[in-house]
This record gives sequence, structure tokens and C-alpha cells, in this order.
Amino acid sequence: MIVNTRPKDLSQKTNALLESSGKKFIHIPLTKIVKTDPPIKAMQHIKNLKNYDVVIFTSQSAVRYGATFGLATQKALDKLNLTSSIPSTFNSEGLANVIEKMGYKKCLVFCGEKKPQILSLTDANIDTFPCYASNDEKNIDVSKIKSKGKLIILLYTYQSIRVLAKELPVNENQQTTLVVASKRIEDLAMEYGFRDIVLADSPHDADMIEAALRAD
Repeated sequence: MIVNTRPKDLSQKTNALLESSGKKFIHIPLTKIVKTDPPIKAMQHIKNLKNYDVVIFTSQSAVRYGATFGLATQKALDKLNLTSSIPSTFNSEGLANVIEKMGYKKCLVFCGEKKPQILSLTDANIDTFPCYASNDEKNIDVSKIKSKGKLIILLYTYQSIRVLAKELPVNENQQTTLVVASKRIEDLAMEYGFRDIVLADSPHDADMIEAALRAD
């Protein structure tokens, strides 16, 4: 059985792809995305957008809640003479490489409440605009997957592996394969004692599910 652990608001595409694959799956969200009110300082950044070389969105949630401020589309960015770029790798290192390659000196990063890793990976002047929070789901029911044969669990974030380790610790009597979205998540999963881990080509839903189907 494949287990989709994405937050409810980000799960639709994943569930649709799993449905079309014909494989048995279940959706058990481990985290929940909630919109937050940006601090006053962050709102000042919005008023001074022309001072930035680029606007960066660190996640789908950053794009979604950034749209509240009319900035999550290329058309909106063009009006402000701002640039958007797609990194060669879909992680903080990829974003840092884009910043260095393009010579961006001042960046505005839309992100969650936690400080983004990119802050430690570049010498560029970066301001942040926190617009959402990722919280652990409460009352997670894993009874539907315990002792139900082989599990293939999709894990997209660092936070989700921590929640999984708490809710469904390593069980030698149940075969469990983790499909993870990044090398960092893979390393953390190994720290928690998981050994059967598949690293997907990218965190995109299609690549994650392709990896899950190969592991099935």
C-alpha cells in the first residue's frame, strides 16, 4: 500500500496520480499548512519591491499564500520588472546556485515561519516574507496501515519524517519503504532507523510516484 503523507491542501494532485496508477493507496496527512499574518517588517518589504533583483518562492505553499499579495505569477512580476528563475535542482542549494549564477544581490524570499536554509547558503542580501506555517497534524490515525503488509510511504519534507518516526516507529515485523524528496530527508530517515529508502529524482509528484511504483 502506498501512503501519501502530504498536507490536505497539497494532496490533490498526488492523490489523482495515485488513483490513475491503479495502485492501492491511502492519504494520511502528517502535517498541516496554515496561513499566517506576515510581520509588519515583512509588509514593508512588499512596499519596496523595486529594490529587489528577484522574488523567490521556496515552496508550493509560499506560491499559494504569496498569491494573496499578487506576486505569484510571472505577469505580476513583469509589471514590477522583477525576475523569476527555475533552479536546476529543487532545493535550497539549487536556489543558491541560481542567485550566484545570475548575480542577484538583493532578494525577497517568500517562505514559511521557519528561517529558510537558503539564508546560510548565499552571500546575497536576503529579506524574508513568512506567510504560512507547517504544523504537525493532530490525532493522526495510523491504525489503518499498521500490520497491513508492505508500506511505501511518500515523504516530502524534513518535518514529515520526524512526525512519521513518532507516529509509526521502525517495526521489524512490517516491511516499510520510504520514498523521499531529498538527500537531507534520506539522511534524517536513516538517523531514525529506517533503512529501506528510495530517493526520488525530484520532489515533483510525478517523480515521487514513479519512485514509489518502482519500489512496489
